[in-house]
Amino acid sequence: MKTNDPLALLSSLFCVGALLLALPAQAFPGDRGGRGDAANSTTDRSGTYRSLHHGSGAFNSSVTRQPGSTTGTTTRANKNGGTGTHTFDNTSTNTGNGTATGTHQSSTTYANGKTSSGQGAWVKTAPGDSTYTGTHTGANGNVTDVTRDTTTSDGVRTVDTTYDNTTTGKTSTVDKTISTNANGSKQVDTTATGPNGKTVTSDQTYTKTSDGYDKTGTITGPNGKTSTDNKDVTFTKDANGEITRTATGSITGPNGGTKLIGNTETWVKTVTPNPTPATTTPPVD
Repeated sequence: MKTNDPLALLSSLFCVGALLLALPAQAFPGDRGGRGDAANSTTDRSGTYRSLHHGSGAFNSSVTRQPGSTTGTTTRANKNGGTGTHTFDNTSTNTGNGTATGTHQSSTTYANGKTSSGQGAWVKTAPGDSTYTGTHTGANGNVTDVTRDTTTSDGVRTVDTTYDNTTTGKTSTVDKTISTNANGSKQVDTTATGPNGKTVTSDQTYTKTSDGYDKTGTITGPNGKTSTDNKDVTFTKDANGEITRTATGSITGPNGGTKLIGNTETWVKTVTPNPTPATTTPPVD
């Protein structure tokens, strides 16, 4: 039932464009953005995915990191032959004393042929503090202005985002706090407020394990009723270098009904250093 699914609760409050902005990674499994990989390199991934409720297919991604920019493309094909593609281009320029500026552009083409896109600019005002302003054009053609403010104080990061749909005139907000406990676990608390003033809150705890992490938490809907959720994510690597990410868990609604959730992704990763720019030797007089 919908009340058992936190994504359904969120989607009941927001337009499609805002939901995609809040949950970009879920649309394209395997797109890790190159985070954690070596700088000045290209990371290629190819593999398969299978979801308990959303089918299966294959994906390929390529992310290139170099000084001042990160670009990437991910292609996902479902079992019916439908194909979707996501591309992004991020730039950054250090401006000294822990500050920087940058730009973001992204484009998504879905299996049904519809498209969405985003673009904007950000300013890092201090370590841990930044602002982002941009626009998102949804698959339905609606244009949403996006403003995001990030601040960090005493190890707690606060991210406040406003989505102003210029097509409908409706505004939604998502406010999030992220804190790391002494034992290394992370607490993520989110409040999403729709244009009708109704809210959904999510309180989630992430705890590292030897091969991944566990997540447990609660989601409270606009009617005040609370669901609980849990997820166990593990990463394994076999002798051939294939990496498998497995997620299993469940969501229990306020009426006691439980829905199982789960997905797996298996991929091969290749990291290639970018070519070193050629140097020229000045002529000798």
